[in-house]
Amino acid sequence: MTTRPSSDPAQGCLINLLTLAGILLIIAGAIFVYPIIRDELQPIPAAFGEALPPLRPTVTPLGAGSQQATPDVLPETPLLAPNQTLPPVLLAAPDTTDPSAKIPTRIVIPAIYLDAPVETVGWSQTSGGTVWDIPNHFAAGWLKSSAPLGQTGNTVLDGHHNIAGEVFRYLVNLKPGDLIEVYSNNQRFTYEVTAMHILPDRDQPIEVRRQNAVWIQPTLDERLTLVTCWPYANNTHRLIVVALPVSTTAP
Repeated sequence: MTTRPSSDPAQGCLINLLTLAGILLIIAGAIFVYPIIRDELQPIPAAFGEALPPLRPTVTPLGAGSQQATPDVLPETPLLAPNQTLPPVLLAAPDTTDPSAKIPTRIVIPAIYLDAPVETVGWSQTSGGTVWDIPNHFAAGWLKSSAPLGQTGNTVLDGHHNIAGEVFRYLVNLKPGDLIEVYSNNQRFTYEVTAMHILPDRDQPIEVRRQNAVWIQPTLDERLTLVTCWPYANNTHRLIVVALPVSTTAP
């Protein structure tokens, strides 16, 4: 007559715990990897609208070496490691000599449920030259040398899409005809989306990055340009949204 060896309850408990830990690690890995795989497989959304903006004839590319020159490249959106934070951004004073200029203070986009403050930003010196700053919290930045609201020219706002509040996370979902409201205190300026482009930018030659930055240069018409990155997991492209004025509502 044979007898089965008695099982060790402690050993069985350890095996169960190790099995559970393995399952949790697999789930955690899948959660981490899924956005990267999804973005790699995601087709670039179709562009629409004008191919290039109508630039003022006096606009010429600027050298990257001057700390005082207005940047001729678009702002970077870094990829952050876990628990890494952005350094603080020093907000700029509105760069205008016209006391009546309408400086953006708030942006509302009903189609993507966005309601966010707008802050004035300047630029910083990097190893590659001067680049625009971006607020490092839930806010869009108004490029201080771009046009105030309601004036002929290009009013440019930038913002992060996957870090620091993700203010422009859903900008890529905008469609032709969607309305954008930008406020200067209590005065509202309404724009209609007319163009969107997603342009390769990260690790591109400086000539390509400067060509992409044509979208933030002064223009012959009155317009609003929004700038962020795409896709969500790796920021390889620049997302440009252009909207033209529809109406102005006085306070």
